[in-house]
Amino acid sequence: MAIVKKANNITLQVFNNYTSLSKTSNESSEEVIIEALKQNLELSSQKRTIMQGFGKDAEKKDKPAESKLLEIKIKKDTFVPLGISSFKGDQENAKIKFQVIIKEGTFEKLTFKVKNEGTEIYSEEITKSLKAGDIHDIEWDGFSKDKIYDSILFTDNKLTAEVTDGTTTSEVKISGDCKTEWIDVKIDDTNKKVDVTVRVNLKDGGVIGTNPPIYTFSKLESMSLDGIHLYWSRMKSRSKISTDIVTISGKEYKVEVKGINTQEKSIDEVALVYNGSDKWLRSSNPGSVSGLLSFFGQIAPQRVVYNAKQNNEERDFILTSAHEIGHEIVKEFGGDKYSYGHEGSSNPILQTAHTNLLPTSGEVNVMEYYSDAYYDYDRTIASEKDVLGLLWCSKLKINKK
Repeated sequence: MAIVKKANNITLQVFNNYTSLSKTSNESSEEVIIEALKQNLELSSQKRTIMQGFGKDAEKKDKPAESKLLEIKIKKDTFVPLGISSFKGDQENAKIKFQVIIKEGTFEKLTFKVKNEGTEIYSEEITKSLKAGDIHDIEWDGFSKDKIYDSILFTDNKLTAEVTDGTTTSEVKISGDCKTEWIDVKIDDTNKKVDVTVRVNLKDGGVIGTNPPIYTFSKLESMSLDGIHLYWSRMKSRSKISTDIVTISGKEYKVEVKGINTQEKSIDEVALVYNGSDKWLRSSNPGSVSGLLSFFGQIAPQRVVYNAKQNNEERDFILTSAHEIGHEIVKEFGGDKYSYGHEGSSNPILQTAHTNLLPTSGEVNVMEYYSDAYYDYDRTIASEKDVLGLLWCSKLKINKK
């Protein structure tokens, strides 16, 4: 016995229960919609259940069809949040620039949107009437509607920009690579706060001497990261420094810098050494120097030494970590000579200090050498110029479509 039904449209409406039992059931349709309006939707099988789409576009995941009427593309390929100038004072692009190209038709109003994995984070209206052949420029400063900037959204390829009139849409990926892969930056422009993550590669350099160490590598690692936070942040929290902030375009920002220890996308390896012997050992970090300065790099190890027999060694080790790791930071934006010449306070090859007296008041630069005294712990900090240079290292090279 067979039942055959053929019709242009078939509508089944059941007000109570509908039960269909069969040995085999085959149904095919261009579109299938199954919806439970009140209670749970239950799909059960005594064997496995397979649901799979075989449409011709099934393999084109998350790739919208290109609009034949309009197009959006990226115009400029570099970007620095807040337009922070380079170390040499060169101006940078403070905004990402797009072009909207009208190919056919007329659009009385368009909307420009930026989405983070499909969720809208920014939008603005284009109210100008645009017709075929018109090109409209639009700029975005990288901040969400909540005035938050996050470099990870760019480097993790999470952003798209689109232009739409509600019916016709064109979009482009917004992705990029930081000039320096070991930095992430997040900016809260409402509260004028910048959070910086610096990835470092700290290794266990072992123990020198026969006395049992009082600190493990884990403790040295923790102190080293504390040094980055204490001496590279400018948080307006240092009681003996009134200038503990940075100024960008006339506005004051607090900057908090935190280090994390990882081998992934990190600064060159630095060994943490525990020295329990009577002989004082010097810390150094030549890193990847080149040219004449490579002489220094060949004879100086990349290490921060905890000299257990010295006075105030905990504070010294924390500050020294900030200084030695700081060499890689300032080298990135200022070059080898600026870094290993200690910003003009020493001979970059011989590492001997020039005449440079410790300031009697105000800031003491964690990256300079002082010829008459050691650092003043409470006044030592990375200079505003260097912290701005660190922020500049987050410069993005935007991948064009």
